[in-house]
Amino acid sequence: MKDKYFTKSLFGLIPLVGLVIAVIYLISFGIYDISLSIKYTIHAITITAGLWLGCQKIVSILWKKYPWEINPLKHLFIEISAILAYTLLFSYVLYILERVFWEIPRMASTGFEIFITLLITFLITSVYESIFFYEQWKYNFSKSIRLEKDNLEARYEALRAQINPHFLFNSLNSLTSMVADNKPVVDYVQNLSDLLRYMMTSGEKELVLLSEELGILRSYITLHLTRFSGSLEIKVDIPENMHNGAVPPLVLQMLVENCMKHNVISKERPLRVRIVANNESITVTNNLQRRSTVVSTGQGLDNIRGRYAFFTSASVEVFENDEIFEVKIPVLQAEL
Repeated sequence: MKDKYFTKSLFGLIPLVGLVIAVIYLISFGIYDISLSIKYTIHAITITAGLWLGCQKIVSILWKKYPWEINPLKHLFIEISAILAYTLLFSYVLYILERVFWEIPRMASTGFEIFITLLITFLITSVYESIFFYEQWKYNFSKSIRLEKDNLEARYEALRAQINPHFLFNSLNSLTSMVADNKPVVDYVQNLSDLLRYMMTSGEKELVLLSEELGILRSYITLHLTRFSGSLEIKVDIPENMHNGAVPPLVLQMLVENCMKHNVISKERPLRVRIVANNESITVTNNLQRRSTVVSTGQGLDNIRGRYAFFTSASVEVFENDEIFEVKIPVLQAEL
């Protein structure tokens, strides 16, 4: 917020810069006539204001549309072209208007006027590029600190979750042996064991193959289909040609878990979840039937957005209406 106020406060420098340029111009060409001096001063302030506002707008739009850290060459090429075109057009229009309505005599050479105009343009562009570079650096630095903090918290939670895992898995194996003749129970315990093992080991990974994530998602889905017998329907449709992509671990499980956490699940009002792939993204959609007793804080989605922000500029998109709730996540290139 301070930076926006600082940027706006720079507009107050327009008269001062214009006045300095007018003084240099008048002294350089020995103009001491008061009436003519006023005209040249107004001319200098006008061209400074026009170039200042125009260049500031161009730089601002380009930083939003083509950020320097993502498209530096395109940013630079379009910026130079746009600012030169704007400078020439504005200067020409101002030149015509002043010669027609003000009749200012030409005391300087065309080369000198061009030099002064380009000098103003270069000064303004440099100031705003420096401001945007500083703001981007500050944003990246704060994001890095935040991600480092989140990473430390996640590691701490992972350590807390790994309380004597061997005892847990040995107990599950013993339970499987005790109910060996009951296949549904054996399958349930096996899926639970696979899920817990994956949750404990995936905490050390930043990304996992989509095929690996889908494998453990099926175990997770099976557990809940057993739990909500007939009240829950989950369909997964992701083509094999996307299985070599990558996602943060357990991100799909978190999205399915959010669907079940925030919506009513009953025989009368079954919950239907669809997980489908579209180009380079995966969309998780559920019919919307919110629980009145659960208040959403949005922390789950913020957590997912934060994890993706570390790897890509592609956004996690959320869509909601009266009937459905939908989250779309990018599928990343696997560099594991």
